[in-house]
Amino acid sequence: MKRTRVRWLVVILLFVATSINYMDRAILGIAGPMIMEDLSLNAVQFGLLGSAFFWTYAIMQLPVGMIIDRLGARLTYTIAVIWWSLCTVLTGFGRSLGMLIGIRALMGIGEAPAFPTNTRAISDWLPPHERGIANGIFGSGVAVGVGLSTPLLAWVINNWGWRISFVAAGLLGFVWVVFWLLFFKNRPNESAITNEAEKQYIEAGKGNSAKQDSVKVSYFQFLKFRSVWGILYGLFSYNYLTYLMMTWLPTYLVVERNMTLLNAGFATLVPWIASFLGNLLGGYLSDTLIKKGWNPIKARKVVLATGMVFPIAIIPSVFTENSITALTLITIAIGGAGLAGGILWATVSDLAPIGAEGKLAGLQNFVGNLAGWIAPVATGALVAYYSSFSIALIITGAICLLASIGYIFLIKNEKIVIPAN
Repeated sequence: MKRTRVRWLVVILLFVATSINYMDRAILGIAGPMIMEDLSLNAVQFGLLGSAFFWTYAIMQLPVGMIIDRLGARLTYTIAVIWWSLCTVLTGFGRSLGMLIGIRALMGIGEAPAFPTNTRAISDWLPPHERGIANGIFGSGVAVGVGLSTPLLAWVINNWGWRISFVAAGLLGFVWVVFWLLFFKNRPNESAITNEAEKQYIEAGKGNSAKQDSVKVSYFQFLKFRSVWGILYGLFSYNYLTYLMMTWLPTYLVVERNMTLLNAGFATLVPWIASFLGNLLGGYLSDTLIKKGWNPIKARKVVLATGMVFPIAIIPSVFTENSITALTLITIAIGGAGLAGGILWATVSDLAPIGAEGKLAGLQNFVGNLAGWIAPVATGALVAYYSSFSIALIITGAICLLASIGYIFLIKNEKIVIPAN
């Protein structure tokens, strides 16, 4: 019997959800110059607005992991996408800084389950040797949502204003929910469109781990393992780069590189195309190493460490007066980091004990998204103080280089084992 390929339909659904997720986050950065002018906001105030989403998003990661492990991906994602899509629409009706901060904070609650849910779905639906490319595919949705949609959103903002762009983007999530409910089940054996050959292939690929009982583990127990500290700081650094660029790159190109908003929208496309390709390549490379017989965690670790070296290219970008050269260096930084971005969540699936994938993913996303509290506000403050983005960009390159070192020396090449009580 020829097996079906429903597992890849699941991956495509996760990719589209991630693209919508990050597009809904990124509109704020694209519309930044117009919002600042319309509401008379300075750089510090806009940085605060950019950070508000992450106040609740990070905190919610802790309970979200437990919710996903108990309720499953299907129900959790349905509620989450409806919630954050509604908040995106409401953002278009914000009339003051305080109102927008409140809406963005509510939006953070809705988006909190996204990546832990992706991780749980991938763990349930794909064998380990396919998880790298699967994570690379859904992870590339970050680049699509942040960058590839930027020219279109910039065009909408330029022609109809920033408010319409939030309403239009928010409506996409409601369409996605229909397809999610039609085609996704929590596990392959619950799916009517997945045949027995594919179900057996998925379970066989998981090997002995599929037969192990789920374990109960607390967040504090996870912190006893040095590998966990490696992935926590790794995501923090990756997110610091991503959120700084997501919030400030279009404004940087307009203010510091003297581009028009529309030109900045198209210029922003370039580094995120590189990120999209980097995500796919990172997943492919790690899966290839595993098929060659490498330990899965070692294979992920090598690609993660390599990817997080590239962001140091952002440092020389501050010393050139040529806009094309600066954009090229930023593209190398973001595209190279995409190698790591493609397997950040596959590494969680490889490390986590069976049944605790959602919880470890939630913990990683909590610590990782503290970067969202810091990067937008710190960048705004540094820009206001120095009247330049230079110091903020140099700090970002250094933060990412430390992550590369951490991946090499902290992550052990073995799955986390929780001692029996």
